[in-house]
Amino acid sequence: MKKARIGSLLSMLFVSLSILASSGPRIKGRLIESGKNTPIEFADVVLSKKGKTTAIAHAYSEENGQFILSDIEDGEYTLMIRVVGYDIYTKTPVTLTPAITILDLGVVELKPLENELSEVVVEADKRQVIYKLDKRIIDASANLMGAGGSAVDILENTPSIRIDAEGEVTFRGSSGFAVFVNGKISMLSGTQALQQIPAGMIENIEIITNPSARHDTGGDVGIINIITKKNYQQGFNGMVNVFGSTALSNGLDFMLAKQNKNLQWSLSGSWNEPIRKSHFDQDKTTIVDGITTISHSKGPRKSITYNTFIRNGWIYSLPKTALNLDLEIGYNKKTRKGNLDYTEVRSENGNIFETGDANSRDYYDLHATYYQGNAGFDHRFNEDGHKLSGSFLLRYEGDALEYFQSDLFDKNNERLQGHRAWEDEHRWTVQANADYILPYSKTGKFEGGYQYFSYLEDGDYSMQFWDPEKKEFYWRDDIYNTFYFQRGIHSIYAMGSDSYKAFDLQLGLRGEHTHQVLRSSIEGSNRTVNRFEVFPSVHLGYNLPNNHKLIFSYSYRTTRPQLFYMEPYITYRDYYTAEIGNPDIRPEYIHSYELNYKKNINEHIISSSLFYRYRKDKIERLRVPYSAGVTLDSMANVGNDRSMGIELNGQLKATNKWNININGNIYYYKVENKFKLDGKNETSTNYDITINNLIDVHKNTRIQFDGNFVGPSVTTQGRSDSFWFMNFAIRQQLFQRKLLSTLSFRDVFNTARYKSDIRTANLESVTHIRPQYPVIMLTLSYTFNNFKKKSVDSRDNRDLFEGTNH
Repeated sequence: MKKARIGSLLSMLFVSLSILASSGPRIKGRLIESGKNTPIEFADVVLSKKGKTTAIAHAYSEENGQFILSDIEDGEYTLMIRVVGYDIYTKTPVTLTPAITILDLGVVELKPLENELSEVVVEADKRQVIYKLDKRIIDASANLMGAGGSAVDILENTPSIRIDAEGEVTFRGSSGFAVFVNGKISMLSGTQALQQIPAGMIENIEIITNPSARHDTGGDVGIINIITKKNYQQGFNGMVNVFGSTALSNGLDFMLAKQNKNLQWSLSGSWNEPIRKSHFDQDKTTIVDGITTISHSKGPRKSITYNTFIRNGWIYSLPKTALNLDLEIGYNKKTRKGNLDYTEVRSENGNIFETGDANSRDYYDLHATYYQGNAGFDHRFNEDGHKLSGSFLLRYEGDALEYFQSDLFDKNNERLQGHRAWEDEHRWTVQANADYILPYSKTGKFEGGYQYFSYLEDGDYSMQFWDPEKKEFYWRDDIYNTFYFQRGIHSIYAMGSDSYKAFDLQLGLRGEHTHQVLRSSIEGSNRTVNRFEVFPSVHLGYNLPNNHKLIFSYSYRTTRPQLFYMEPYITYRDYYTAEIGNPDIRPEYIHSYELNYKKNINEHIISSSLFYRYRKDKIERLRVPYSAGVTLDSMANVGNDRSMGIELNGQLKATNKWNININGNIYYYKVENKFKLDGKNETSTNYDITINNLIDVHKNTRIQFDGNFVGPSVTTQGRSDSFWFMNFAIRQQLFQRKLLSTLSFRDVFNTARYKSDIRTANLESVTHIRPQYPVIMLTLSYTFNNFKKKSVDSRDNRDLFEGTNH
């Protein structure tokens, strides 16, 4: 009944809107770079009355360079087109008469600027957020705090994005988003994938909350697609970025390119070592077999994420076909150290029978070396968008190790307890796709394709424990385990899109067959899965008069369990926190609805998003007592959840030199919890707000200050408290804008705090984390020989917090 009522309401809504419709497209054209026939995307197309400066219509050019202005009355106008890196184009008068239904301006050529560097020109403002039918595009150059960061940094000011105490990213309360790089699914997942990509190499980020059938269906809240920079300039040129911080974070990345007629060569690399330091304080009470253990641990923690790679690429362009090849080698490593003072009191029936003081030292090291090759082609049948493309990627990760170590020492520095754990792995990833686009009219096109994805991992797990009597480590043969995992997904999809008067419509259908094998030497844990599923998507846009726009979307998606969710053996994160997987965990399935509204008011943009999401078989980490003072974490299908809320965004131009970007959201969240002993569901009202100010104090100087409030949230077992913090940054251009320096101050007033409170019938765990203060970062970016790209940006709380899964 509920679905029927929702469908009826939506039908009534769009019938009402169709009655209000005035006219459809009135002016159109296509933008290309002069002399190269290369389409220009994201250009500002502004129409104003002749002799006036106030904009009455505005649009952005599409990927193929096309733009459309709708709902324009008869009269004489001035057209202005601007995009960073190109000379401003104007045309006046542009005359519309009753006899002209649609004015086709044809191909408009924009001339590239010879001396302007888009990444360092602060006077040339770009929109921080660009809205399209099926995605939002975040300009990477709008946030000064991102200098020296990663993709996580860029996203922090995005509505409904949260960065928790460990630097983990959640979107609308979920970490189950998929990460793509240049339209292809990342080899890594979630936050880990975002942290691998230096901000200096990012052009923009696409937020696709309801992906179309073109995309893989993984990720319950959608896809984050990272678009990296590309060089467009003839000859040899490049860029380099270096950074360092008071947390001792440091890094360097570079990009070199040579364009010679039909052949483009590029060499890029990165060495990135972000460091996070925090003070950890935790009170924990466990009840196991009638024995109550109350413990308190506090002390410093430090984590280092080390990423490095070098990539060599070639693109060979023929008149209608482009061939590309990329080879890459890299090394990823994440470590964490803790040195905590630990006190413990044990009692039974209220009688204390044991107390103790100790020093807990924990360490883990996750690392892998990878080798990756990617080859592809793109063939254009004509200039109207009729094309065929394909690619093949192969990746091997050797030397992959997950190492955990925990020790307890007494006051005399004698080891009391300890363990060591090794998980050696080999990983193979294969991706292949073929995509076809056929325009069947001036406004409509058909898309279809085939995609294949395969991931294979095999290895073993072994463990040593400390023998206090013999004072040596011994192997636990009962814990030793071998494992093998392979998941292959064959996908086909078909989509159709078209425009009619004030409507834009896109319909898609995707079919996926999944074959999955999990094997383990632990008896009874082998599993094989075969299933075929169908996933529809709908996107509908409506252009209202006076530059208003509504966009409705729906998608059906899934979140497939990661391997470590299913590994059926116990591992240890630290001495007091054990983990075990669940081989029977099921995928999540999500119905997602969204209604977006956008209005351009001269230089200002106001937008809002209403969203509703229903998720079946929600996957979440659960914590239970395991032994005295030790808890066990496991992933489980805890039940179903619902979230409904609104996101608001305002891009305001207070003055010619002052831009304000306001992001806020509030949403209601409910978990239908199957694991809560008292049978109650968890509900919360979540809210966040960010106010970002950008001020040009000089033609070569820009400052930014922002305020961030992160509201409270709940899980099936507890809650985390709210906190707020403020940041400040200043950017200076030097040496004729070839050198860009950015000095940023994170958490200026030292107000960022993290508190997690977990409470069940036999467990209470309260965790406080205070980040190291202050956190100051200096970034230098140098561009030589007029390396031409589109933008740069980023931002992350990685230096604010460390360590929450305890």
